[in-house]
Amino acid sequence: MRSGTRRILYVILSTALSLVLACAILWLYFYTKDYEEYFSERHGLLTSSSLQPNGGDEFARRFWLTLENDVGLKVDCGMLVPRDTTRRYPVIVLMGGKATGKYAVDYALGIHDAIIIAPDYPYEPRTSYSILGFLSDVPEIRQALLDMIPAVMLLTDYLWQRNDADTSRIVLLGYSFGAPFVPCILAHDDRFAVAAMVYGAGDLHSLITHNVRRYEGAAISAFVGSLGGLLLRPVEPLRYVDRIAPTPFLMINGTEDEQIPRPNAEVLFDAAREPKKIIWLESRHVHPNNPELTRKIIDTLRSELTERRILLD
Repeated sequence: MRSGTRRILYVILSTALSLVLACAILWLYFYTKDYEEYFSERHGLLTSSSLQPNGGDEFARRFWLTLENDVGLKVDCGMLVPRDTTRRYPVIVLMGGKATGKYAVDYALGIHDAIIIAPDYPYEPRTSYSILGFLSDVPEIRQALLDMIPAVMLLTDYLWQRNDADTSRIVLLGYSFGAPFVPCILAHDDRFAVAAMVYGAGDLHSLITHNVRRYEGAAISAFVGSLGGLLLRPVEPLRYVDRIAPTPFLMINGTEDEQIPRPNAEVLFDAAREPKKIIWLESRHVHPNNPELTRKIIDTLRSELTERRILLD
């Protein structure tokens, strides 16, 4: 073998080994890193809040709420507040789908006896993704997702300052895109009376792989699933779901959900500790353009929250 050929093979082999080593180090770092301190420091201290009226209806006033803390975290929210100011209300902290964010308050159909507050997502998803587009957005996506944990903790601090909020009856509710955050938040903040995941599940690696596979080939979906699962491991529901207890944990899922495979929901429920409950509705995945399913979910939630004396009959 010529010396020039040997050198080329040596460079290729060295590059490949370096890449494998770098990936192994990256995997080890994200897999083992403890984010407790990061979430605590990023939570910081609430320094300012501002409310901007934004309409409403005969039952509730609608606001845009902005919160800021002492380490530069800014949280934008939508909020519905009942017009009757003579009593204190339970609060539903609502983390909705990726396309709704703070506008999720507009889908709280028929809930007039609670304060509804929905934090916005600091990352604006693209309408579609190429592999290069996804990879270029990874750092921003990851930072935004990690910030959802301290953002909700800061929002809960704000609720403690409101005279109309009954802080013994705060519900953390995540659905679809917002559901996976619920266990991580509860593991770092025990001020909630009930934790609920609607059309959510665990094992983000297989969940991402499944959803990418609906549009891409096996190799691409496996790559994106592995990368996504690794980068999102700090909020992986399976890491935290056993720490929700003793707060009651409720899951609502669809029997024909094309985005959330039933095994992913069941593995998360099985990993949770009592008290817990899972309810199966005959439906596909929840969607803002399906008001009939939204109403069915809300009726189910109201029944469960009434049974737990969070909402009144």
